[in-house]
Amino acid sequence: MNSSEQYELFDGELKITNKGSGFVSNELANENYFIKRNFLKGALDGDKVRISINSTFGTFSTARLQKILKRKNIYFTSKLYMNKKQIFASIYPFQSKKIILKNIDCNIDSGDIFYIKIIDWRENHKSAYAEPISLVAKSDDPMSDYIFIARRYGLDNFKKYTDTIIDQNKYKDILQENIKKRTDLTSLNTFTIDPKNAKDFDDAISIQKRDSYTELYIHIADVSTFVKENSNNDQCALERGNSYYFIEQTTHMLPEYLSTDICSLVPGEKRLALTLKITLNTMCQIENFSFFESVIISNQKFHYDEVEKIIQGKKEGGILTELKKLKLLTDKLKKKRLSKDGFNLDNNEIFFELDKKGIPIKSNKLKRLQSHEIIEECMLLANMLASLHLNKQQNELNYFGLYRNHEKVSMKNEAYLKELIGFIQKNPINFQSNLKAKDLNAFLDNLNSDQRKAFSHLIVRKMQKAKYSTKSLGHYGLGLRSYTHFTSPIRRYSDIVVHRMIKGNFKENDRIFSIIHFCNNGELRSQNAERDYKTIKGLKFLQLKQKDSLVGYITKIQKSRIIINEVSSGVDGIVLKRYIPNGYYEFDDKMFFMHNKIGSKNFRVGQKVDIKVASVDLVRQNAFFKFIH
Repeated sequence: MNSSEQYELFDGELKITNKGSGFVSNELANENYFIKRNFLKGALDGDKVRISINSTFGTFSTARLQKILKRKNIYFTSKLYMNKKQIFASIYPFQSKKIILKNIDCNIDSGDIFYIKIIDWRENHKSAYAEPISLVAKSDDPMSDYIFIARRYGLDNFKKYTDTIIDQNKYKDILQENIKKRTDLTSLNTFTIDPKNAKDFDDAISIQKRDSYTELYIHIADVSTFVKENSNNDQCALERGNSYYFIEQTTHMLPEYLSTDICSLVPGEKRLALTLKITLNTMCQIENFSFFESVIISNQKFHYDEVEKIIQGKKEGGILTELKKLKLLTDKLKKKRLSKDGFNLDNNEIFFELDKKGIPIKSNKLKRLQSHEIIEECMLLANMLASLHLNKQQNELNYFGLYRNHEKVSMKNEAYLKELIGFIQKNPINFQSNLKAKDLNAFLDNLNSDQRKAFSHLIVRKMQKAKYSTKSLGHYGLGLRSYTHFTSPIRRYSDIVVHRMIKGNFKENDRIFSIIHFCNNGELRSQNAERDYKTIKGLKFLQLKQKDSLVGYITKIQKSRIIINEVSSGVDGIVLKRYIPNGYYEFDDKMFFMHNKIGSKNFRVGQKVDIKVASVDLVRQNAFFKFIH
């Protein structure tokens, strides 16, 4: 009996991860079947495949690829590189099948980006043959990184918006018509807090303090009034799923005249909003809340650094009193949320400054400010209350809801994290109880800022992926029983759908599962595209640092290598065995510790280390380090 007869078979679409392994999703069973790279048999991202399911652990299953049923494509945008006398095409890092170029009649430099055609899959071989069709970008083009990522993820193939100038003027008429029909909140002191260079303003805040209670107004741009179901703009937004942000260029989910003008809560202009009004008592308990259509005027546009200075008393603001009230309120909200079981995760974002050639010459860490926390708590609260509203509608009217679920850590990863935390703390945690978000908070709170960022990154990778669903299953990371996305309709399609549901205007119950599929895929595409882009920029930054002493933290130990998160770039790199000091090493059971029996140099997960760049592989998106002795 062969392996395809021994195990359960399943047909589905293959997705390739950034490390070259694959997975096939079974959405009906809420399962993902993971396939190691060496079992992919040359299958590529998007191919329809038949797999055999080997074993299952909760929602985690392992599988092997049995057959490629249908190739998704024969045309690809690839980065070319030379190895000896042959030219190879890289579609994505760690692809399971080499692609060798034939019929070359043009000059090619390593790193050039070409549009290629597969001319022979050579199913029973370890390599395929392709020919170059056209040059996309030279390796020294300042836009080459963006172009490569945009092509890889199909950002340049999205459906085009078709609105004419006449159509655009109609939106101004819609704005004026709706202003007359809505609750007028233009008398409230209202403000936005966003990054300094922001152009699309999704949300605005108003706050009024009464004797025994506080009224908090969270105004969200009313995109759904302008983007009607099944219109061209709606179809384009659904296909995109999100906005995509890169240094060189932003791919907006909506046309710019909507995202940065008509829908955006720009200061000094009457704008349509879907407002959430929350009444809280002195104990910061919610007495009641309601959603309604409104018209507002943003009195002032703040950026995060500006609000931070106002909070610290270093600058006077036009709405100083309101900001102070909001700061006190959100401090209480955060304390209350974290006391229940919310995860206080650090943002590990690093921003690069580019020269005229698109090369990163400086890295900047996103500094976590109190002003960030103010907006974060308001938006978390709004999203949570929106989900409760959907719950009520769903129960009373039998409507569909759209929820953002984050399931608890798998049993396997939970055991790993418990072991890891116990090892670094040198104090084993209770293995009998479930690992809760507050356990992770307590662990991270005892680390320094750089170490905290490295392990926040590791913890996130061990967690389940958050997904959209019609069922409310709760959000583990936030410690909430119900959650959705409501606050960013300019840049996220799911939020537009939630707005329609709250208003009772959602008419596409028969398409809800298709919509959820697009939302989940759009988010995954956005995350992967932005991750790959940042990795490429981080690697190019490390190329410039080859002579410099760098600092990193060990996040994983294997018998043949050590994985290190480098602080200045955020890149996870590898120390190969040949760069590990000579000795005879023993390992603990969980591979958290390497003990040198004949030398003094030991290594442990969580250890701060001084390193240098050994080499950088831009094609396979890898960095290799060596220790500084």
